[in-house]
Amino acid sequence: MLLDKCIINAKVYSMEKEDSVFEAFSIYDGKIIECGSNEEILKNPAKEVIDIKGKTILPGFIDAHQHLLYYAQQIQTIKLSDTKSWDEVKEILKEKASNTPEGEWIHGVGFDHQAWPDCSLPTRKELDEISKEHPIMIDRYCLHVHVLNSEALRVAGITRDYKPKVDNTMQVDENGEPTGILWDSAIAPVLDILPNPLNSFEAKKEAIASILKDMNRYGITGTQPTQGKIVDSEEFIGIYQDLEKENRLTVRMYVNFDELPCFGIKTGFGNEKVKYGFYKIYNDGNLGSRSAAMLEPYSDKPDEIGILNYSVEEINEMCQKAYDMDIQIGIHAIGDRGLDVALRAIEEVYKKNPKKDPRFRIIHAYITNENLIQRMKKLPVILDIQPNFVATNIKWSEDRLGPKRVKYAYPWRRLIDEGLILAASSDLPVEHYNPFFGIHAIVTRKNRDGFPEDGWYPEQRVTPYEAIEMYTKNAAFASFEEKIKGTISKGKLADFIVLDQDPFKIDIDQLKDVKVEKTFLGGEEVFSIF
Repeated sequence: MLLDKCIINAKVYSMEKEDSVFEAFSIYDGKIIECGSNEEILKNPAKEVIDIKGKTILPGFIDAHQHLLYYAQQIQTIKLSDTKSWDEVKEILKEKASNTPEGEWIHGVGFDHQAWPDCSLPTRKELDEISKEHPIMIDRYCLHVHVLNSEALRVAGITRDYKPKVDNTMQVDENGEPTGILWDSAIAPVLDILPNPLNSFEAKKEAIASILKDMNRYGITGTQPTQGKIVDSEEFIGIYQDLEKENRLTVRMYVNFDELPCFGIKTGFGNEKVKYGFYKIYNDGNLGSRSAAMLEPYSDKPDEIGILNYSVEEINEMCQKAYDMDIQIGIHAIGDRGLDVALRAIEEVYKKNPKKDPRFRIIHAYITNENLIQRMKKLPVILDIQPNFVATNIKWSEDRLGPKRVKYAYPWRRLIDEGLILAASSDLPVEHYNPFFGIHAIVTRKNRDGFPEDGWYPEQRVTPYEAIEMYTKNAAFASFEEKIKGTISKGKLADFIVLDQDPFKIDIDQLKDVKVEKTFLGGEEVFSIF
């Protein structure tokens, strides 16, 4: 047999196990045929021999949780993610308003009030100072909190009489009037009228294709985009199917939705490029906006305890319905009360009918306690975590949680030691999709500025191997695809990357600076810096 490619003179970390390293492998029809030494691989002829010249090769990275189409739309709006103060946001929005016809929407995204000097959310009054002639909305980077001016509230029909589906998701002042701050599903009336910057299927498709090519630049060969209508984040599996037909899909997709299908499709339907994935339940909110559901009040705001988007009974019913349909379940749970409710639902459906290998997924699982950890150990759960959140949230997490609870926040070392499987992701657009940012954060427990010098609760650090495992074989396992991808092994898809440095040999503080030189999908080069 004439092989397609032989990859030689490399340092290949298969990620099958920690000491699995070899120097060459061969490819035919998009899959890996053999792995071994240069001599062994070159015994069989190939159309192309690629000399890697001693560089490091890893399996392609898989981002286990993203909101991809929302990110594509966000790029078309006003970027606020780099702002360091409300005054800076105000100037950006004023500039936009001065060049926008009256009555047209002004939509800014990505701000983080925790990065501002006073850490306070603005209200409609501050937005009204920018313009009363334009409806204005700004979204926090987490997607869970939104602020509207008076004109936006008016055109959306949001008054003191508005009753959100979930209690305590609209802030009101001492007179009962809306302040303009809305959480999660309370934003629904706005989403019904907000203009979509990508208003056609073709526009969405072209935007997605461009982003996927950029992901290849960072070594990503697989991702798991997830719909969240509750946070204005749609997905269309047909976009990825079209890109595949056009031979433009450069990342493998496992697409997830927060609504169940009306026909008998099951998890895994599709092919090696595009598959139907899990059913996501948005259980609680977000720690930064204090909407994550907590068992005890927030330490820095004792009158708040977070929100649940559904009752316990509704969550149980949603889980049961998906479980009976053989659809994988993923539950968003950030607060410890949110996690408790998620585990109760999983415990109930699994105890009734312990199916073989259901692989329940807990999205985030940030705030734990001893009881929750022990319960997770007894269940077939996978934790979809976002390593870079440690870096982003370092400066304020202890204020939110207090010294006792914070020791159970982002406890990745402990969870690994307890035998739980962790898959890593960016939660795009919340964090950038460069996996080495997340790897650096979870290995060092520092942000990219090197703070704090000794790491934040450094006893919870993981090793570089464990971190990379989360972006490769663990992420493949989360989507039932560990037999076809996630490691560089005989018979698996030839998805791999070439790096400029060996992440297992450099100082851990340098992990954030590792660059991808080449990315291959199914044995075909989809990115090269050369």
